[in-house]
Amino acid sequence: MPWRNNRLPDVVAALATRPRHETLRMMLGELLREGFGAAWHEMQQEAWLLDGTGRIDTLWGATVIELKSDLRREETDVLRRMPDYLRDAAARAASPRPVTGIATDGATFVAYALRDGALHELARHQTDPARPAELMAWLEPLLSDTPDLIPDPRSIAQAFGRASLTFGRARLSLEALWARLRDDPEVRLKRDLWDGLLREAYGEAVGQDSLFLQHTYLVIVVKAIAARVLGLSVDDPAALLSGSALADEGIQGAVEADFFDWPLREAEGAALVRQVARGADRFRLRDVETDVLKILYESLVDPEERHDLGEYYTPDWLAFRVVEAAVPRPLEQRVLDPACGSGTFLFHALRRLVAAGRAAGWEDRRILEAAAEGVRGLDVHPVAVTLARVTWLLALGEVLAGRSARLTVPVFLGDALQWGLRRYLDQADVLIEVPGEAPLQVPTGFAEEQELFEQGLETLNQGLRDGASAVQVTRRLARLEGAAPADVERLGQTYAHLKRLYDAGRNGIWTFVLRNLRRPIFLSRDDQRADVLVGNPPWIVYRHLSPAMKDRVKEGLSEYGLWVGGNLATQQDIWALFWARGAERYLRPGGTLAFVVPFAALNAPVFAPLRAGVFGGVEVRLTGAWALERVWPIFGAQSGSSTTSTCVLFGQRAPAGPVPAEVDRFAGRLARRDATDAEAAMVLQRTRAPWPRARTLLGVSPYRARFRQGATVVPRRFFVVDPEPETRLGRNRNAPRVRGRVGSLDKAPWKDIEPPRGPVEAIFLRPLALGESVAPYRMLDTATAVIPLAGSELLDAAAAADRGYRYLAAWLGDCEKKWAEHSNRNSVGQQRMTLRGRLDHMRGTSAQTVNAELRVLYTASGTRLSAARVNDPAFIVEHKAYWAPARSAEEAGYLLALLNSAAVLAKITDLQPHGQRDKRDFDNLVWTLPIPEYDPAEPLHRDLAAAATQAEAVAASVPLDPAAHFTGHRRAIRAALAADGIAAEIEALVDALLPP
Repeated sequence: MPWRNNRLPDVVAALATRPRHETLRMMLGELLREGFGAAWHEMQQEAWLLDGTGRIDTLWGATVIELKSDLRREETDVLRRMPDYLRDAAARAASPRPVTGIATDGATFVAYALRDGALHELARHQTDPARPAELMAWLEPLLSDTPDLIPDPRSIAQAFGRASLTFGRARLSLEALWARLRDDPEVRLKRDLWDGLLREAYGEAVGQDSLFLQHTYLVIVVKAIAARVLGLSVDDPAALLSGSALADEGIQGAVEADFFDWPLREAEGAALVRQVARGADRFRLRDVETDVLKILYESLVDPEERHDLGEYYTPDWLAFRVVEAAVPRPLEQRVLDPACGSGTFLFHALRRLVAAGRAAGWEDRRILEAAAEGVRGLDVHPVAVTLARVTWLLALGEVLAGRSARLTVPVFLGDALQWGLRRYLDQADVLIEVPGEAPLQVPTGFAEEQELFEQGLETLNQGLRDGASAVQVTRRLARLEGAAPADVERLGQTYAHLKRLYDAGRNGIWTFVLRNLRRPIFLSRDDQRADVLVGNPPWIVYRHLSPAMKDRVKEGLSEYGLWVGGNLATQQDIWALFWARGAERYLRPGGTLAFVVPFAALNAPVFAPLRAGVFGGVEVRLTGAWALERVWPIFGAQSGSSTTSTCVLFGQRAPAGPVPAEVDRFAGRLARRDATDAEAAMVLQRTRAPWPRARTLLGVSPYRARFRQGATVVPRRFFVVDPEPETRLGRNRNAPRVRGRVGSLDKAPWKDIEPPRGPVEAIFLRPLALGESVAPYRMLDTATAVIPLAGSELLDAAAAADRGYRYLAAWLGDCEKKWAEHSNRNSVGQQRMTLRGRLDHMRGTSAQTVNAELRVLYTASGTRLSAARVNDPAFIVEHKAYWAPARSAEEAGYLLALLNSAAVLAKITDLQPHGQRDKRDFDNLVWTLPIPEYDPAEPLHRDLAAAATQAEAVAASVPLDPAAHFTGHRRAIRAALAADGIAAEIEALVDALLPP
């Protein structure tokens, strides 16, 4: 440990510089010797290959290390030589470890393995001098069996996450197993059922094979961690994955046979489970202080995919504080997280309960009974539920040793919104559909009694494992306390059906489905409702939902009077449905809600009905809020949205009333997103502030009705074009050849589609003003776009052909075909919008045919408002800018002075949503100010117009570097305006015009 504290930082700092070959060898030798206990005589330097054809730089046991001066230039050489080195090391058989190769120049480490004779990259690591321990953590699974590692989130992610060597090896094994087993009927059934659950949750198929393999690996890791928590053996992979090892210890519902035990059908899969489990065995998991598993999930699942699923994992400091505020009496209050994810809120609710129980002198057994009854979770995602169940156990720590004969983990796989259960609500029994057969049936008497249900399902599972007959299992069921004879008989018949499926190779997976489907209904019973609903429900804005999910959400929000149509329709969010339906179906009267939600909940017009609090037969009064828009970071940069600012909303199921007068505002910059509460307490300031002023679409200024948002020119590569190189024949000026522009910001599915190319009639090639084209008082570079406007009519391919525009018709025909193949469709497969309709959404394009020689443009988003004038009627303005025709040059100048001023921005900043770091969107907020229309009779108006003319002259004189980013251009112009003094003059005029 002294070496790691005192010397390791210097070694890692030296490695990061890509030192010379011998220095690199010396540093790595020290790292192996001091960090991993390698003896000098064990490390072979310049080891000749057995066939004498080359030398391995360093060979230690089963690890080949190849030293390079700069991997950025020499990786090709590594790929050529490494297979020979690995085959040679395997032939020596010097270690029971799998043979692994590492290539490094000190700054980068890349791990390789051979599979079926081919070289595969396992993982890579970039050396960070600021985090020397991370290099050691990355190497540990390869080079060390060190036990007793501290289980903090970072070390867990490094040991098992996407960039880990453990995951790299597991991925190779799982891909090989999948190639051999994917057509096995049982394996295919599990994969299809898993995909069906995700489709039920998100309204469309999101489950790719690669994601299924990631989830399989993740579940293996998590189940191994569960076994480690309880000190159980991991020698039997089947017992570990099925949960029978935990069931033998009296723990039900924590681990069970599910969709992800399919690798056990081959010996390689069992070996993989043992390998992963041995990695988990190295951690001191009884000592966890946070939800370590959410970090593991985030490191394995792609950030864009988590955004599509609305998954934003709450940092521990925030979850801790929310639970502390919402659960003042943990020994008396029942807590439910209806979208529990990996279980962060459950973790902190349990820690709070344990601390309170011990303070009250309770025995561990009594604390565990209270935990099983009082802290519950529900989620529709099968992997999240597995993580949450193990997190539930991790939170209890040493208290688990005091458990009685049986402990049931109350975390369930189920649809909290109860969409998927409606077809069963009128049934006396729960019916589970089985493809091609009669449904499975669970008597309500079993389904609604949690303890009896768990015992009954375990009896069915044990019967399947034993090969017992239906008669034998029926007798076992009859011995369960509280089981009614009629229910026993029907469940016995269900077992007979299950056994037929099992014997036909269609597996006992059905008991997993049976256990979970009824849970939301059970939790909705009056005697099971929660005192506190807490959590972070999915955030998915309506415009990002799948077509099928859009229909569901609209129906659900309409049911509670929360649907707001018109321009606000696309801003609806699924979290609002969790708030209303959660209160109605899971919360007792007088109970508390505490949800982490978007900041827009506090003041956006789309959530005004939610703040009013009347949802049909249930009412919720808002009791408080925490404004977190000045805290960074919370969710990091994975949200994919410009409105990522956050708040915590508190409410009570009680008669609705006005919103509170104030909020608690937190502000501060955290050193890391996953800060502890102690770390957060050191930097966060908490103050009382007025409840954020409600935003409205009703503009105080008359200019609100005159300004329009520009055209939605998407997919951009269909319309924004670059010229093709000239041929020897030159360029046809009447129909130049162009190609759709490929951009780094293009999104799926369009980023993978070949852009159109070919000639287009010149009259349809128009200058396009983008958001980044607008600088203060000056237009920057614009783009060229294919805009199929003929007079006031927007053409499609057929109309273009009818009018004789054959090149435009061909261009649009190509685009329309690709649009039809890849654009969104509704729940019955119909295309929701034509390409022409998309381009002219809200008449964003056709409205620009107005004969306006002079227009004023301003940016829709950014850290500062920018506005400029355009004198060319051919310009088309895209949706990242707003525009209006000016009635005179003086009016244009007046508007430019106002829109470019810091004073105007300061007056609307409290209404702006936050981006990842700054407030971003302006849209129509500026017109909520009482800005009067230009009046030439008003001296102040004339002064503003004249000042703008001077500002335009200053802006036009600023030399701009063509290679610089547009944000740099804007900064240079603002600096010149400030240096000239005209900026200060305009600010004083604006202050005089607008009230404070």
